[in-house]
Amino acid sequence: MDILAVSPVSEYAGEALLLPRLFEGGLARYHLRKPSWSLARCAEWLRAIPASLLSQISIHQHHELADTFGVGLHLKDGPAAALPVAERRLAEAPLRSRSLHGLHRLETSLDGFGYALLSPVFPSISKSGYGPQWSEAELRQALAAPRRAKLYALGGITAANAARAVDFGFDGVVLHGALWQAVDPLAELLKLTR
Repeated sequence: MDILAVSPVSEYAGEALLLPRLFEGGLARYHLRKPSWSLARCAEWLRAIPASLLSQISIHQHHELADTFGVGLHLKDGPAAALPVAERRLAEAPLRSRSLHGLHRLETSLDGFGYALLSPVFPSISKSGYGPQWSEAELRQALAAPRRAKLYALGGITAANAARAVDFGFDGVVLHGALWQAVDPLAELLKLTR
């Protein structure tokens, strides 16, 4: 099972130092999502990461940083016309991914993307009252259909339910709340990889 992670949205002490250890522990890809950070702050964070790991990182904002750092681009859910990324930058990105929040979007929203994150699969850990808007049967049916890209489960993913998400038909899982609310994020990741 592939395991991805999304960063905490705000400052997290030691995040850049922890990242190499998370990759050593089995993390496949890391999504830098800091909506309130400036371009300069995101660039500073990326410079603090070992250069050998940059190809395993995707950024959610300040997509122009991909030109300098060679990171992947992640796009929000929504129509292509609303995307903030210039077509050239998107076409040249080493890896493109996007967020999806509805099962009806699976058939039409994956062209040109390496993978997508579908959420929320389980009740969210970090957003109170945010949970799936579909039944388990609807989810299984949607995931059984052929698709053009890999699909990862996001939302409420823990060591206790990650295997269930893969059983639904996902290619892997994305950690967020369980990882960053844990006393030891590395130990939390290792529950899924060992």
